[in-house]
Amino acid sequence: MDARTPSGVSTFNKLLAVLVIIGALCWGLIGFFQFNPVAALFGGDARPAEASHFSQLLYIVVGLAGLALAFTFPWRSHRELHP
Repeated sequence: MDARTPSGVSTFNKLLAVLVIIGALCWGLIGFFQFNPVAALFGGDARPAEASHFSQLLYIVVGLAGLALAFTFPWRSHRELHP
């Protein structure tokens, strides 16, 4: 199950990174806009109850970390970028 891509990152690790990024962006939407996209898509209250300032800050930090991971994850190798 360790099918490595040319970048040296396995397909499984790339899948895990995509799932983490999606989850972090969902948390970011909750933190910034009090909007739960999972509940909106699959049923439930899309507007969660009032969160404490600390939990809202935590949601925002995790959302920003997901954005950072999306832009810094080694999706391609340097060999692919600079032939």
